[in-house]
Amino acid sequence: MRSPPQTIRHTGTHNRQRPYPARRSLSTSAARGFYHQRSNIELGPPDTEYRRPRPFHPADGVRVCASSAPLMNTGNGLNSEDTNFGGLTRGKTDALVPDAWGGYMDAGDWDRRIQHLAVSLYLLELAELFPDYFSRVSLNLPESNDGLPDIVSEALFTLDCYRRMQTPEGGIRGGIESSEHPREGECSWQESLDVLAYAPGVWSSYWYAATAARAARWLETREPVQAKTYRESALRAADWAELELPKLGGVEPHEGGVGDLRNLAAAELYRLTGKERWNTVFLATTVFTEASASLYQWPKHNQRDNAWVYVRTELPSVNATVQTNCRNAILQEADARAAQCQRTGFRWTKDPWMPPAWSAFTAPDAVSLCRVHALTGDARYLRAIVLACQHGAGANPLNLCYTTGLGHKSPVHPLQIDSRYSDQPAPAGLTVLGPIGYDQGKDLWAQKLVDKHLFPSFDKWPTTEAHWDVLWHPMVCEFTVQQPMARNAYAWGYLAAVPREAD
Repeated sequence: MRSPPQTIRHTGTHNRQRPYPARRSLSTSAARGFYHQRSNIELGPPDTEYRRPRPFHPADGVRVCASSAPLMNTGNGLNSEDTNFGGLTRGKTDALVPDAWGGYMDAGDWDRRIQHLAVSLYLLELAELFPDYFSRVSLNLPESNDGLPDIVSEALFTLDCYRRMQTPEGGIRGGIESSEHPREGECSWQESLDVLAYAPGVWSSYWYAATAARAARWLETREPVQAKTYRESALRAADWAELELPKLGGVEPHEGGVGDLRNLAAAELYRLTGKERWNTVFLATTVFTEASASLYQWPKHNQRDNAWVYVRTELPSVNATVQTNCRNAILQEADARAAQCQRTGFRWTKDPWMPPAWSAFTAPDAVSLCRVHALTGDARYLRAIVLACQHGAGANPLNLCYTTGLGHKSPVHPLQIDSRYSDQPAPAGLTVLGPIGYDQGKDLWAQKLVDKHLFPSFDKWPTTEAHWDVLWHPMVCEFTVQQPMARNAYAWGYLAAVPREAD
């Protein structure tokens, strides 16, 4: 039985009396979700009421063995022909990887992967856009008194996992992974499976180089010694990847693949160093030499972040034509999202290529809206951001905020194994994948279990109501830190920080 409709008080941007604490609460809770996903540290008071012993730390006797498989060659990377664990476990060696700890647990289980650096990129971007605001925001972290804004400390926590594992030659490992999904009944601190680290890879090294370069640029005028560490590490990773790249024998176009990450790393390194070498790499690998290029085209490219970095670059040798094309592509996508949220019944926004599933309705596709508002100050885009955030925050047919611990109703059974097996409520700040379309869900084993209890049948359910709060339905109740959690943290963080006069 569905609950009766709720009256939602509209708090759109035209209302200058709208309370900012509501936005701050959303932003802080979303950012705190990443803290609750940290690996290798103990969680508990005074930093959080959620309690968890320290898992996976080498000091506790955990052995992390090197695999000869780079992440990009596996099913958890770019190789859709492989299983999640096949290439990783076939490449297991007896060599131990020193100092292999940190990072975020991906979702309900324990793996840490290079894709999670999307979180660091977004948090560092917010810190750059709104330095004064985020210097005052406390996330109640163990690092809250280290002199850096908490949002930056959070960004560096997962970045440092990969920096510690950087090889003497400069290569970056793609992450740390157990040899299978967790054994039934085991919590993260009880892991009995083999724990492996991916081999250094070109793709993961470009991912890291881009993120470390962004960190170095933010730190260079604030903490120059720390900035030097990340700058040198980023350059070593990029140099290693450039030497290894020809050995791949060519790179097929792939959205978010090697080509896109090389282009992003080049953009960040050019902005950081001003070296023409990196501008040359960027211009040789960007899609924005064409005026008609879009930010994203499945399955060929995803250069959203790349375009933004180049637009923000203020150096004499910037290619003005390409920079204009980048800006226009961002504007075009933002205009499309703003128009889309006026057409959808509950104002949600998503990329047209994205199926109606896998977080399409639980976190807004609002990054370009935020960026164009930052570029132009046009209040139309700010209004669109607010509208786009409403569906995931609770203004939907289920009256459910899809992020744990928020609103008058939120998910009770997210697929977060540690909290379930330790008999605790899930920690706050986890945004689940949420409603799933019939075509995307009909053949899933978990959906077939749920189907026995549905009336009417699944094919009759409106998609925005097709959310089942059932722990073992991963495509509905799981989450990942890189999406949808990162998208929510960025959009909600932007709304919390934007100056009041912008309304």
